[in-house]
Order: sequence, then C-alpha cells, then structure tokens
Amino acid sequence: MRHFFGIDDEEYIRGDVPMTKREIRMAVLNEARVQEDSYVLDVGAGTGSISIEAALGAPKGHVYAIERFTKGVELIKANMAKFNVSNMTVIEAKAPEGMADLPALDAIIIGGSAGGMDAILDEAERLLKVGGRLVVTAVTMETGYTILKALKNRPFTYDGYQMQINRFRKAGPYHMLNPLSPIFIVTAVKQAEA
Repeated sequence: MRHFFGIDDEEYIRGDVPMTKREIRMAVLNEARVQEDSYVLDVGAGTGSISIEAALGAPKGHVYAIERFTKGVELIKANMAKFNVSNMTVIEAKAPEGMADLPALDAIIIGGSAGGMDAILDEAERLLKVGGRLVVTAVTMETGYTILKALKNRPFTYDGYQMQINRFRKAGPYHMLNPLSPIFIVTAVKQAEA
C-alpha cells in the first residue's frame, strides 16, 4: 500500500527534541522525490519524523538517519518501533562523520548541520547519484544564506522558497490563524560532472 506523507504531529513520540512539522515534512519529502526503492539520508534527524515518513514511502529502499544527540537517537528508535519501520538505520554521530560508509543515495535531506554545512555538502556531493536530490531546510536567514553560498561552484542546479504555514485554531464559534515559524527550503539536483 502506498504511503501518503503527512502523519499528524501528535502521532510522533517527541519529548523536547525539535520536530519538523507535518506541512513542512510533506513539502520536504515531495521535494526529495522519495520513491518506493529510494535510498535516503536524513541529516540532523531530531525525532526522526522525516526519516520515518521517508522509510514508509520507500518500503523497498532504505533510510539512514544521522543524529548527534543521544536523546534524539532514542526518540528515533522509539518512533521506528511505534510505526513498525525496519528499513532504517540510525547513526549516532555529528555529520559529516556519520556519512563515511554510506552507499550511493537518491536523496539527502539536511535539517541540521551544526555549523558544518560545507563539509556535509562535500559528502553529499560524493554520495548522491547523478540526478539525486538534496533538500535543505533552514529556520534562520543566516542558515539560508549559508546554504546558498555553500552550493555555489558545486555540480548542482538549485532553487528554493520560503514557506509560512498558518493553522486554523478554534476560538469559540470562530477560527483564527495560528502561525508556525517560517522556513526556507532549498532543493538541489546533482548534475553530471563537466
């Protein structure tokens, strides 16, 4: 059965670890073009919400989730058990160190770089297949700038956008808008070397 992206946020085991919200996950996974046999890497996986949905969308593929914090790794494993995900490997490391032994990938999603964007992109460039997709999210303008600067002079075509989500919230007999933080999403496609 085909998985449609967009599991409700409340379904995930969270703790106090940041989690990519449902609407953003849907956009990111669509940009990554996850297919049933995709090999995907999620860098800075947090609770594993993107990794879990990618794994559910790629039942014949495999997902690697890199997370540097132990409490995040524990949450990812708890969510793997909750959603019965077995085609996923959790790597407790700070990227790019955890990327060294990975196979060729169809998509790489970066939700956190801990200041190491250039080194992570070096590994992403090495690991992505030609035509593979890199999707990077940023909640700060500085990270958005860092992504664009780091992509220059690399074999990628890229574009991006800023997304602002407002959810309905009941207020008595009315509905109001409850805003989520804006986010930048940059998508890059690896090109053949010249």
